[in-house]
Amino acid sequence: MKGWPRHGAWVLLMVAVLWSCGDEEGEDEKGKDADQALSQTDSTAVDSTIADSAAVDSLAKKIEAVPVEIALAHTGEISSYLLFNSTIETEAIVEVFPQISGMVERVVVEEGDRVEIGDTLIAIEDEQLRIANREAQINLDYQRTGYKRTEEMFKRKLISDQEFETRKYELEQAHLRLERTQLDLAHTVILAPFSGVITERYVQVGARVGGSSKLYDLIKLDDMIARVFVPGQYLTVINNGQQGVISSEFLPGKSFEGWVKRISPVVDPRSGTFKVTVGVRDHFEYLRPGLFVNVRIVTDTHERAILIPKRAVVYDGGDKFVFAVDDTVAVRIKLQPGFEDVEFVEVMAEVKEGAPIIVVGQNGLKAGTRVRVVNEDWVPKVSVEAASDDGG
Repeated sequence: MKGWPRHGAWVLLMVAVLWSCGDEEGEDEKGKDADQALSQTDSTAVDSTIADSAAVDSLAKKIEAVPVEIALAHTGEISSYLLFNSTIETEAIVEVFPQISGMVERVVVEEGDRVEIGDTLIAIEDEQLRIANREAQINLDYQRTGYKRTEEMFKRKLISDQEFETRKYELEQAHLRLERTQLDLAHTVILAPFSGVITERYVQVGARVGGSSKLYDLIKLDDMIARVFVPGQYLTVINNGQQGVISSEFLPGKSFEGWVKRISPVVDPRSGTFKVTVGVRDHFEYLRPGLFVNVRIVTDTHERAILIPKRAVVYDGGDKFVFAVDDTVAVRIKLQPGFEDVEFVEVMAEVKEGAPIIVVGQNGLKAGTRVRVVNEDWVPKVSVEAASDDGG
């Protein structure tokens, strides 16, 4: 038993050493597990970065193709013209007045109504005129009877020539009084002097009117005109019957046929212009007197011109350009314009019929840029055979 303490100490020392070794191994295992987890995290991050990079590259490729809309160049008719501002007028406008005095009994038409020649506009009370007409008729009958007796007596030389002439005169006077009352009765009904449109009414039912009382303003439908003043240098260019086109900002998308109706032979020395009256074919369907219009007098026409929309044109300094699509690439073409109108411009060279011309998305576009057409289905008829301008 004396050796037990020393032996027991050795036993305790060995147990402590073994315990310490076990802890180190556990810590090593934990360290390995942590390293593996960190390695897996790093690998995942790298994979995610690669995937994000691929997505960015793919998106960049998509962005490179600029979305545009195109229209195909086509063959059509286009004209050169002189452009003027004017207002619509009518050559036939009348103020309607009554020819007798009286009270308005009936108003038949209103402002804006269309009337035909001979249509009733207003009726004036006619009771007193009917009485006067009846009185004149009775007096005429009496004078006829008396004249017949006087005529017989004159044939038998029973009365003098003067008495016979007096009776004859009285009969004629009776005739005239009857005709006057009949005319007054007819004037109680105010009739349209021609076919047209009532533009203004000035009278009410019950109002008393006289010869100076204006009843209506009436305009004629077939005589709409626009007067323009043309610089004297074009005096030999404008001819009677020459085609014209009338349009208005108040009537978008509509145009109306016109023609040169009259040409003044005199140039105003103060303005250096001469007056041209342009007739308008509309029949009051859309145009109205007083409406501001643009008047284009056609001076020349190209019947088979290559046309592109004017909205396709871009400006660079003092030059005009358009962009066409060749496969999926934008090609910049210097424009050689011919005639122009409101919608189209004539292309004199470089562009063939059917060439796809960019009309939306061309502003800021560069030559050689990849584009993507977003119009509805289209098929280009020809390839673009145009070289880019030197400026690119």
